[in-house]
Amino acid sequence: MTLLALNAGSTSTKLALYERDLHQLWSASVSGLASPNARLLTREPGGDADTQELGPLQFRSATELLLGELALRWPTLQIEAVGHRVVHGGDLPVDSVTIDAPTLAAITHWSSLAPLHQHLNVAAINAARQAFPGALHVACFDTGFHRTLPARASLVAVPERFRSLGVRRYGFHGLSYESVLQQLAASGEPVFSERVIAAHLGGGSSLCAIAQGRSVETSMGVTPLSGVPMTTRCGDLDPGALLFLLQSGETDVRQLQAALYEESGLKALTGTSGDMKLLLDISAHSSEARKAVDYFCYQVRRHMGALAAAMEGVDRIVFTGGIGANAAFVRQAVCDGLRFLGVELDAKANLANASSVHTSHSGIKVNVLETDEESILARKAAAHVDGSGGH
Repeated sequence: MTLLALNAGSTSTKLALYERDLHQLWSASVSGLASPNARLLTREPGGDADTQELGPLQFRSATELLLGELALRWPTLQIEAVGHRVVHGGDLPVDSVTIDAPTLAAITHWSSLAPLHQHLNVAAINAARQAFPGALHVACFDTGFHRTLPARASLVAVPERFRSLGVRRYGFHGLSYESVLQQLAASGEPVFSERVIAAHLGGGSSLCAIAQGRSVETSMGVTPLSGVPMTTRCGDLDPGALLFLLQSGETDVRQLQAALYEESGLKALTGTSGDMKLLLDISAHSSEARKAVDYFCYQVRRHMGALAAAMEGVDRIVFTGGIGANAAFVRQAVCDGLRFLGVELDAKANLANASSVHTSHSGIKVNVLETDEESILARKAAAHVDGSGGH
């Protein structure tokens, strides 16, 4: 009997197969969805990834492709449980839950607060339930890790009639934050007694203040649109600007939503692309790319300062996500502006994307980690099989 983790995102879909003891057997992913250059990567544990160019591919076809690859490689597979990443858990009081009809209806209800992701999560759930009807299917919420936010961090100062509809700060990327905490703890680091700022920087980016293993503040709020600027999402924006745009007659709600989620962020600043790797590659001869990268690093640094203030100090900074784990220039630019806190990077270690990139004299430890959301999904699914999940 095995466990399956299915991580459906807006630009990639990942799948990982585990034995019951959480030993990974195989993984596969499709990246570059809705672009001209989607790619299929499959990997045996400890081996190199096999890559296949797919051309343009949409989300539903990618999910079907991954499930088909799984069936082809493991034709007699028996899946005991499937852990599904679900971006928005709304007001559900748990970090994970077994999926039944009422739960799926609740997940669907919150789609308007995560329009880039939630409908894809639901589509992946439906596809996997059809492929594995006898398995236990478990929804694992990105918002679940932030259920520990104190009232002063989760409240939104709007009329109660709006708050009663669910308008509050939720926070996201919780599965990633759980992953980095568990990785550091497994390596012997005392993260559950520290004040940690974790930065998940990628196509979607957020930061989280974690005190003694609990989320106490975060950059994202009601939706995954707020916080630092992202590849195509605007980040923090004065709500008065939205009222102005709607009243101007130049846009309507549907067009505005598409613009803020899909046409803003770094893409809007350059006018061409929000891909950080590309922007770093062309920044030597593109002033627009340099300005966009500088803006991103500044906003990350600004949010880190706010999170440090929320915890009255910081002991460790962790970079993860596609940008956080791979863009040495971004880490250096962010940390150079945090020297007043005592941060000092080892330039050589940082360029090598080492797991620890601070000097021996640094007053704050700085780590670089690849996030592993799939192992968290599998762990939560296993807990529901054992009857201990959904805390």
